[in-house]
Amino acid sequence: MKTDVSFIISIDSSFEMTNNFFEHLLQNEFALNSEIIVVLDSITNCYTIKYIKQLNKYENIKIYILDQKVGYGKANNYAVKQAQNNILYFINTDVFAEKDCFEKMLNALMEENVACVQPLLIWPQNNRIQCAGSTFGPFYKKHLFAGRSLNSINLSNYPQERPALTSALYAMRKSDFYKYGMFDEFYYNKLESFELSLKLSLNGKRCLCIHNAVAYHSQGTGRNQYYFDFYQQEAYFWVKMGNHFIPDIQEHYRRQISKDMLKNTYYIISICQIRTVKQCLEDLGISFFDIYEINGISPNQINLYELLPYSLHQLDMPLLFFVENIVNLGKNNRWFETRNCNNSDLVIDTYGNLLPALLI
Repeated sequence: MKTDVSFIISIDSSFEMTNNFFEHLLQNEFALNSEIIVVLDSITNCYTIKYIKQLNKYENIKIYILDQKVGYGKANNYAVKQAQNNILYFINTDVFAEKDCFEKMLNALMEENVACVQPLLIWPQNNRIQCAGSTFGPFYKKHLFAGRSLNSINLSNYPQERPALTSALYAMRKSDFYKYGMFDEFYYNKLESFELSLKLSLNGKRCLCIHNAVAYHSQGTGRNQYYFDFYQQEAYFWVKMGNHFIPDIQEHYRRQISKDMLKNTYYIISICQIRTVKQCLEDLGISFFDIYEINGISPNQINLYELLPYSLHQLDMPLLFFVENIVNLGKNNRWFETRNCNNSDLVIDTYGNLLPALLI
């Protein structure tokens, strides 16, 4: 049965990634019964071009080739103009959806006042959460719960509504896409879709991350950063949108704090660039003795044996680590296991994660 969905796919990735993506997508009955708009963003790989052209054998696939590289926003705006259906599914070529993912997204989009939906995105490399929608801290934005193992959180206990989503895979109505300004073509990659979904929520529309709809986001290397200035785009976003939303990350922390956690007084070890750690902890009602700050190291290379003196390992007080992302501490299992503090150490990160250190 034909759907009222148009898949929007702009391609600037390797042949191998593109090949894997389409071979997976075209096994999905929902996709085969939908219109698929493919835009090649000035691809130069002859293998990719040859492969995409042979997809013309599918009646539901329409292929457009751009002779100049224009970036994600502009390429997708062009693709939407070619779409015949009323529901748009934006999907990147490094995303692999589970069989029933697209149907669950469509069902959610039909709920009252829902304007945009995304699935729960998982890293296939480690089966951890890559993105459960977006969250805002003071002066920063992150993929909610990124890095979290699935067995350490019960997402059914959390609301699905988010202030913004990622179009690695998201669905919305074509009418809303045009009404709220399409993708801002100043951006070359990443922030245009985030901004558009934020506009929807700021105008009273609901944006949802559907926790039981799952897709795997391998985060390929398409749209090389050579073509854009990431920091310029970040600055543009914050100047344009920074005064229009309220940070919500504290609400996610509060849902993860237990009464037992609040009974403790912690020694804080801050290994991140966030300058609002003290305010964050005070707002959450977490008691702490002191804050030990470590600066000037790569967040991807945290070795606690190298960073902390033995006295902190033996401290007879629960430790609370504030880090960029929980995975940064992932290779320190032995350090935590040999602590003599009744397994009371905690980890908080800038992606909304708060959990016992032994569960990271």
